[in-house]
Amino acid sequence: MANTKNNSATQETRRKLLQAAGEVFADRGFHAATIKQITDRAGASLASVNYHFQDKAELYAAVLRRIAEEVAEVIPPDDQMSGDATARFRQFIHYFCSRLMGREKPAWEQVLMAREMAEPTAALEPLYKQVVGPLSEKLSALIAELLRASPSDPAVGLAAASVLGQCVYYMRHRRLFSRMHPQMDVPPSVEQLAGHITAFSLAGIRAARDRRGREG
Repeated sequence: MANTKNNSATQETRRKLLQAAGEVFADRGFHAATIKQITDRAGASLASVNYHFQDKAELYAAVLRRIAEEVAEVIPPDDQMSGDATARFRQFIHYFCSRLMGREKPAWEQVLMAREMAEPTAALEPLYKQVVGPLSEKLSALIAELLRASPSDPAVGLAAASVLGQCVYYMRHRRLFSRMHPQMDVPPSVEQLAGHITAFSLAGIRAARDRRGREG
């Protein structure tokens, strides 16, 4: 029983450190943040960081790993997509938007990731391996099929960037959507967004495919 209580307390301390570290790193940046600021916010001892994470750099990396593990849920699994390429593309967008918009995330996470994207560190690598790479690969394969091109074709990369850009734009600006786009009295639902992004993207992909056919 004592070991169970100790393990629970240890895990709770670790959780609080990760939470506090995310908030402090987002607020102050990696270099300006201090271990004392983090442990004070977590209500933990200075030694607890060394015990759980060795140092500040490893604590920062652990925060990004936790984000990567949670964000990986936005990648549509294969069993959620069936039919021809158009149908699978539609299913991909709907699944991705649903998970992206529906995921409850702390306010500090977006700030921290904006900092990290502006000045990438080695700690970002797990996010690329677990989320960005697999997501891009799956989407690119679908677009390549629709374009009738190789997945390595630059046109596929441009199209994938355009599709993901739409999704991320809505996610980042949804709280200000009606002010930025007063044509809409209320923010669109996930169903509306997914439908629009799908139709808009498929039209663009078809136009690119037709243009390639005329030029090639």
